[in-house]
Amino acid sequence: MSKIGDRIRHARKTAGLSQEELAEKIRVNRSYLSLVENGKSSPTFEFMDKVASGIGIRVEDLAVGRGPGEPWPDEFEGDSMHQGLEQLLADHEQMLLMNPSPEEIRILRSIRMDPRFQPSKKFFVEALLDFRKNRQPR
Repeated sequence: MSKIGDRIRHARKTAGLSQEELAEKIRVNRSYLSLVENGKSSPTFEFMDKVASGIGIRVEDLAVGRGPGEPWPDEFEGDSMHQGLEQLLADHEQMLLMNPSPEEIRILRSIRMDPRFQPSKKFFVEALLDFRKNRQPR
């Protein structure tokens, strides 16, 4: 899943909630929830925070498509990450703005360099943007 709407739908369904139930629980219009899930409207950070709270998960879990009670996907487990990447993944607003796909996070995690170099969060943001720019067909 790469779209935030798909991630919201997946998390909602994993939690066993209908659109109507979740909308009522978080006090938003069901039509707006539907628009977001179908990719016809972009959610605000406040909306994402409400959805995550209503489902019972953290915003960052919602941002990467992890539902309630689900383990982290294998690609997010294992060896240690650079501190800059950890900071990026923990920055809720940055994650929602950039909306990285699981593939993009895998790519960022696979970056290896001399252990004496500690790349910053900005390094990983720029690496993601550069990856996206170079992936575009010309």
